[in-house]
Amino acid sequence: MTKAGYAAFARWLVELPPLTLYCLFANLRMLLRGRKVRIAPNEASGIMVVTDGQSAIHICRRGRHLRYKRGIAVGIAGLAKDYHLHKLGGLSGGLFIDCGANVGELGVWARAQNMDYLAFEPEQQEALCCDLNNFEGAERTLRKALWKENTTLSFYSKADTADGSIFESEGSHRIDIEAVTLDAALTNRDLSRPIILKLEAEGAEPEVLLGAQGTLAMIDWVSVDCGPEKGFAQDDTFLACHDILLAHGFRLVDVGFRRVTALYHNTRNANQAG
Repeated sequence: MTKAGYAAFARWLVELPPLTLYCLFANLRMLLRGRKVRIAPNEASGIMVVTDGQSAIHICRRGRHLRYKRGIAVGIAGLAKDYHLHKLGGLSGGLFIDCGANVGELGVWARAQNMDYLAFEPEQQEALCCDLNNFEGAERTLRKALWKENTTLSFYSKADTADGSIFESEGSHRIDIEAVTLDAALTNRDLSRPIILKLEAEGAEPEVLLGAQGTLAMIDWVSVDCGPEKGFAQDDTFLACHDILLAHGFRLVDVGFRRVTALYHNTRNANQAG
């Protein structure tokens, strides 16, 4: 099959209904490629379970299983590396805050470091998967957006490409959701331990940081996805995030350009994880 023909087949496979038939073809493709990964569908919920012979993870979007084609642990480790998390140590007993959790892969990583996990994910199906992957199905993923104030916002869902945002973009559809500040969300939580904030808000990263000015002093590490994803113009948020974090005593320690992520360390925090 030519490269163009293979690409056309892949597009057809992703759009192929029903889910059971999609999984059948995807599993056949994995088998022919010598991969151990398999997918089991649940037509009623739209949830799929990916297995690799050693572990399992729940997903809800067709094509996402491909990030685990070399194994679930490898896929999760790769995502953690994208956010520079593999460089951190001394995290046991800490708290991992996941803004834009999607299906909660980084929750799996954080729990392996013996960290507590706090997840925010406005997309309903992704939040359900996050609960299944991290909380044994208990509804503990917060179905809210993080923002600079507590309010109700228009959220522009674009779940098929994991690009849902407070800012409208091509191909999105609007829903109303509750938005909270990180300051409010962390009220009455133990902040005297190593804390990582992973921030991926599809262009709303500066606004999330503006809603966290009361608690940034207690956060040790911030890993932010600040690539070109904001609204129709697809602006990046690096400079805005950098200025806010710099003003709160954070120092830039690493940058990745594959998805434009930046890791910051709080030089004023006594926790000093790392």
